[in-house]
Amino acid sequence: MRGSVRKRCQCRDSEGRRLKACRKNHGSWSFTVDAGYDSETGKRKQITRSGFRTHAEASEAMTRVLAALDSGNWSDDRGLKLDAWLDQWLDEFADRGRSPKTLALYRAHVVNFWRPRLGHVRLRDLRRAHVERALMDLGKRQTSGRQKGNSGSYAEQRAATTIDGYRRTLRTALAAAYRRDLISSNPAAGRMDAIPNNSSDHQLRVWEPGETARFLEHIAGDRLAVLYELAAYGGLRRAELCGLRWSDVDRDGAGVEIRQTIVGLTRAQAGPGDLICPTCGREHVGRLFKQPKSRAGRRWVPLAPPAQAAMVEHRLTQAEERAMFGSDYREHDLIFCYIDGDPLRPDLLSREFVQHSQDCSLPPIRLHDMRHGACSLMLSGGVPIEVVQIILGHSSPAVTRRVYAHLMRRATAEQFEAATERLTLHRREQSVSNDARNRAFDGGELCIGR
Repeated sequence: MRGSVRKRCQCRDSEGRRLKACRKNHGSWSFTVDAGYDSETGKRKQITRSGFRTHAEASEAMTRVLAALDSGNWSDDRGLKLDAWLDQWLDEFADRGRSPKTLALYRAHVVNFWRPRLGHVRLRDLRRAHVERALMDLGKRQTSGRQKGNSGSYAEQRAATTIDGYRRTLRTALAAAYRRDLISSNPAAGRMDAIPNNSSDHQLRVWEPGETARFLEHIAGDRLAVLYELAAYGGLRRAELCGLRWSDVDRDGAGVEIRQTIVGLTRAQAGPGDLICPTCGREHVGRLFKQPKSRAGRRWVPLAPPAQAAMVEHRLTQAEERAMFGSDYREHDLIFCYIDGDPLRPDLLSREFVQHSQDCSLPPIRLHDMRHGACSLMLSGGVPIEVVQIILGHSSPAVTRRVYAHLMRRATAEQFEAATERLTLHRREQSVSNDARNRAFDGGELCIGR
């Protein structure tokens, strides 16, 4: 591979030919590198860069390009800027039939943040420092007003998981650019110092078993009471509860198969045909029928005896509603639906849950937090973490441990206490004197190991 450096100016000799070595202090320097031949067209490939102020700058840049070519790390961004690539990536993402919900989230991140902040930067010039500075600004606390989040709510400061969501969007887009040899590395990959430590985020809020029982007793007369039974005992997600069908229930009622979900999707987020129901062919505003997004999500979930009993009563009630509407009933085979058979809107279901919680004076949590309570219940009952992972639909036990680490402390302490009692029963009772107790504690804190 060869390269050459030359000066670009408009000076010409007496015969009108451009000078190759002008000595005047004007113009810019450029270089051209021979990069072999194109494997598809067979034509010669040349890399040309210009705009350097001195011969030394152009020579140094040419050396870096030659070194990258020699090591196989050179990439050609074809003059693309980040905003142009992000638009192309979003179009390709939509053409591959990806989830409209995910596409809407990616588009919001691109339009609202990445395009205004870094859209003018060329792909080959994009560095990790650019991404770090952008995320640092994203995480700053607002002193005046509040900033709008992904879900439409407002907050004075974005959480670490929200900021990392923006980074993951850019990382995914740049990973596609890397696979096309447009960039030599992904500057949005890996841990970012600008993202706060996740340990500072709020912990999951979970009702105690007594509080959950009080809630279930309060909504016992509601026509969707069994939905909350499944959420409390089985830990099903909101979308899974809304999409559950009678054909997914075992014949003996022992469990259900998760094979369909219904997620919330606004008309602005939806593409052509996204809101068309696969069962009735009509459009259901705010509802998108889809399959679970992962293989782990397609799973079998056991039904607790109270949920099985409530399911039987619910089916009888639904049969009466179907008979009342007659031919006007909109059959979707859904276990949980409106009285006329239409699918539930997930966002309205969450609002009803909040209202029920307020009516029985319980600490405010989300409907999704009942899933966390179900996990806590299973762990405290001694269900192995691998089984909990399967029931909840996590990809691996490691995910379950990471998400529910603080919930596992109580279950671990209870199981440890039960194990130690087996040894303690065979030992003589030991008493601790008041003097020893006072020496061991300093100001109410245990001093052992200091």
